[in-house]
Amino acid sequence: MDKMPLDIREWTCPNCRTKHDRDENAAKNIRAEGIRIVQSEGTPDSASGGSVRPNRGLLTKTLATASEVGNPILHEVG
Repeated sequence: MDKMPLDIREWTCPNCRTKHDRDENAAKNIRAEGIRIVQSEGTPDSASGGSVRPNRGLLTKTLATASEVGNPILHEVG
């Protein structure tokens, strides 16, 4: 299949009969690209999980740097 309409979210491969979920595949691709970017910057971090709870300190929104693709981030003050 060359092109698939965007409203089709799941499909079965006609060759191998494997079911595919486009949203799950997109999430995997985004994660892999994030890991690639972080590692190319020489940061030892990975997207392997860990604590997702913020520190209980005072947080403020700041503008993201160009390497953060324009997304706002939170920085702890103090």
